[in-house]
Amino acid sequence: MKPPIALAVDAVSGKVYWMERGSLRRADLNGENVVDVITGLGTSAHLVLGTMPMDVGAPAAPAAVASLSRKNALLANYPNPFNPETWIPYQLAEPAEVSISIYAVNGSLIRTMALGHQAAGIYQFKSRAAYWDGRNALGEPVASGVYFYTLTAGDFSATRKMLIRK
Repeated sequence: MKPPIALAVDAVSGKVYWMERGSLRRADLNGENVVDVITGLGTSAHLVLGTMPMDVGAPAAPAAVASLSRKNALLANYPNPFNPETWIPYQLAEPAEVSISIYAVNGSLIRTMALGHQAAGIYQFKSRAAYWDGRNALGEPVASGVYFYTLTAGDFSATRKMLIRK
């Protein structure tokens, strides 16, 4: 029997989640009430435990999320439009030096956030996603309007747009 992979504990609900034989499984912390939450995932799935990004201000138990993706991706910021702050989620297929640059609609660089060396994984939830406070490199709040953000991770680069509304 192979040992389980990708173990995560949800102390709020008293559950443990793990990947085993292509399934996301869940049990009580005492090992009872084992159930298959998702089946047919394959062995390359990751397991991330966190709250959903849009439940800001509302307490919620963490949710287990299985991801089959093994590629880099830049996801949509949230909230969008935003005021005065936003989170920029992404995922990495392999470890890399990561930075996010914010550009004005005319192409001028507003701010660069060096996130450092990041492990492969999903940076989707508020606790892991990149955070931007809506300020430029001098710490001044930016004006309302459309901005572009570019994720650079190793050889990967992707750009998306966002809107700040005051």
